Amino acid sequence: MSDFAETLTEVKTDIIHASISLDNETKERNQKEDAARMLKARRAIEQHLEQKRLSHDISNGWDD
Repeated sequence: MSDFAETLTEVKTDIIHASISLDNETKERNQKEDAARMLKARRAIEQHLEQKRLSHDISNGWDD
């Protein structure tokens, strides 16, 4: 019976470690996706502001 309990404990430990590893991988993937979305949004905002500045400069009769 002791061998069975020891085996069961090892299996439970392996399952817990696998679960933690999967959670960590999911969190890492989500962080990468969030970072990519934020970078895309930042670039879109910068592009919008640059276009707005350029339009303003052109309407004032000069450009860079």
